[in-house]
This record gives sequence, C-alpha cells and structure tokens, in this order.
Amino acid sequence: MAEYTISEECTLPSNGLVYKESVNPNLKIRSMTTEEEMKRLGHSDLPYKILPEIIDDCLIEKPGIKTYDMCIADYQYLLFRLRVATYGSKYKISTICPICGKINEQEIDLDSLKVTPYSEELNKYLTIESLPKSNDKIELRMQTPRLLDEIVSKKNKLANKSEITGDPAFLFTLQSLIAKVNDVVYDPIKLDSYIRRMPAADSNYIMKVAKKLNDSFGLDTTQTCRCKQCGGEFDYQLPITGEFFGPDID
Repeated sequence: MAEYTISEECTLPSNGLVYKESVNPNLKIRSMTTEEEMKRLGHSDLPYKILPEIIDDCLIEKPGIKTYDMCIADYQYLLFRLRVATYGSKYKISTICPICGKINEQEIDLDSLKVTPYSEELNKYLTIESLPKSNDKIELRMQTPRLLDEIVSKKNKLANKSEITGDPAFLFTLQSLIAKVNDVVYDPIKLDSYIRRMPAADSNYIMKVAKKLNDSFGLDTTQTCRCKQCGGEFDYQLPITGEFFGPDID
C-alpha cells in the first residue's frame, strides 16, 4: 500500500528551555492514521491523556519528553500542528456576535497563527520573590496535560460529597502550580494546609502570575471577527470544535 501520511517540521515554542531534562525542540510530526483516529474517539476519564499519546505516536523525531509532561504552550502548539498535518490548515468555525447575536461563519488559516517563542526573560515569572501579604517566596511550575488531568481526577473523587463546599479545583490548581515554598518542597498534606490558610491576596497573585507566564509565549489563538450583520468587531479565542478533527467536506 502506498504511503499517504504527510509530515512537517515544527519547533516547540519553549525551545526546550523550560524543562529540567534535555529536550530537542526541533521535531517532525506526521499526519494521523485511522488507527490513531480510533484511539482519539475512545473513552477516557482523563480528558488530556489521549491526545498527548497520539501526538507522541505521530512524532517522527522524538523530543526526549512525553507530550503529557510538556508545558501547555508546547502541547497546544503540537496539537494544532497535528491537525494541520492531518487535515490541512483551513479551519471553519462559527462565532456569535455579542452585539447583535448574528452567527458568523469564518474560515481560519491555522498556519497564520502567531507563535511567540519562550525567552529567558520570562524566567522571572517562575519565581515569586515575595508574596504581597505573607512575603513568602514561591517557586512555580508550569502546568502540563498530566497536571491538568490530576486536577480533574482529584475533583471527580470529591464529587457529590456533602462536606465539600465551593470549587476544589481552585485549591488543586494552586497545588499543581507551587513547586517550592521558601526554597522547600512541601509534602502534599503540608502544602494543602499551607494553601488553605494562605491570604486570598496571595493565592490570587499566584494565579495571576501563572496566567501571565502561560500567556506570554506559545500559540496566539486570539482572533478578531467583523460581524457581517452589524459591522461590529469583537475578539474571541479560537475554539476547538468537532470541525477540528472532523472537518466537513464540500
């Protein structure tokens, strides 16, 4: 049988600079096969597990790290490159104008999305020298698909328990972000207690710094739409819909 897979070269937005291990950022990814599509359609209780595994299978040149353990910026970038290699760069989406409610049909060229590489200047966001209230020093870690799955798993275990109030995902997210407190690695029980007693101003600060770091590099999925009915312009984040891995045919 003839070889119908397509491959393309790509470079991780992080350039491998955010990992403790040596990571090759210059990769080659091939298009998905029917076997991988079958795997994508399979069931998993962990929403972020299957796609990183498929990306690993489709990487012709291996980076030296599992996609499941990559920072979100690298994972998202490879996800979009996998889509382009498999189905092409044209992506049809629908958006609703927040001004008049009109549904706008658009075709986005995924190859045109801007990619901002990681720079060592961003290292300043990995360490908070002094929290605003406690003055504690916090070393942050970047979120990965694995860490996001751990948050989902912990939250699911607490589902329907009457003694739980509020959204525990906020607590679990902070747990995943904090690597060290005052240069010390806390065990899970001590870290849980520390976060629960943390001033709200401090926890908010940590979340905002982590978001600023995540938003500072990687794929920019912000798009602008001019409404065809009222002419108003609005920005939106490019969604991943059923069209992403199941594009319609003309």
